[in-house]
Amino acid sequence: MEQTLLELQSVSKEYTQGGKNLLVLRKISCAFTQGQSYAITGVSGSGKSTLLHLLGGLDTPTAGSVLFNGKDIAHLPKNQKSLLLNRQIGFVFQFHYL
Repeated sequence: MEQTLLELQSVSKEYTQGGKNLLVLRKISCAFTQGQSYAITGVSGSGKSTLLHLLGGLDTPTAGSVLFNGKDIAHLPKNQKSLLLNRQIGFVFQFHYL
């Protein structure tokens, strides 16, 4: 039986740009199971990097929850979140010089 490792529950992300709100992601829900490979594709500007930053715990959603092993990443105490990001979640940036 495959275990859900990472899950988005009705996640939205909004930025303020030039005094206007820019909705990048709207109520995204999906689950990622351990041992599976996934590809996130889309045209430039469609929110792929924003989604990856949310999944990797590098950013917090405006609404909804990002769960890792059933725990909401955004609501973890700072020391627990730091341990989680340090030991459980890996992030490879697309630019080689980073």
